[in-house]
Amino acid sequence: MHDEALNRWQRGWSASRGWNDWQCVDDVTVVRVGEPQRRVEYVATQQHAAAAAHLALTDCNPAGTSWLLIATDDPARTSAELRPLEYVRTEWLMSISLPHHALRPVPAPYTAEITGSPSLIDVRMYGYGELAAEGRMAVLHTGAVADMVQTQPAHRRRGLASAVMTTLATTAVSHNVSTAHLSASPEGRPLYKSLGWRTVTPLLVARTSLPSSR
Repeated sequence: MHDEALNRWQRGWSASRGWNDWQCVDDVTVVRVGEPQRRVEYVATQQHAAAAAHLALTDCNPAGTSWLLIATDDPARTSAELRPLEYVRTEWLMSISLPHHALRPVPAPYTAEITGSPSLIDVRMYGYGELAAEGRMAVLHTGAVADMVQTQPAHRRRGLASAVMTTLATTAVSHNVSTAHLSASPEGRPLYKSLGWRTVTPLLVARTSLPSSR
């Protein structure tokens, strides 16, 4: 359940972040992130959550640096079942048919800059002499994944995130992309819903426990 959507999101998310060293082990996607606080990410659906937990608990990474992302309809129950892994947060895997994406204009006096390539679209919004907001979309065949959408604190509540998403969506459509996925935080989810994105499944984010939490 949700396997295809999760796999599409993981492929695009990994491409967006430049995390190209990944493989499937026991129906778990193992992404070699390589960052000091996040060495590896184990991505799986609910039915393979135990296998992902086993991989995280038996690898050789320092405590707190092996992460899991599990597609589950009940994050609280799944988190309890995966102890001693540590609950971090709940996100939501979302999807949209890009031609149906709501359109929001770039608010004055801001301007949009589009860079990158057909496979990796970057959008930045500038205003008052500085970078105000940005986002990225990785394009794989006819699907895409939106990622790293953020607005600088001084420029929030001005419609910039909606404008970034609109620009990403319309640019992707111009490259014949029809569908897109993203992982939404609790703060970002209302915005994406207002633009037409639908929730596919909650995502449990967990990790091996830090020494101080044991």
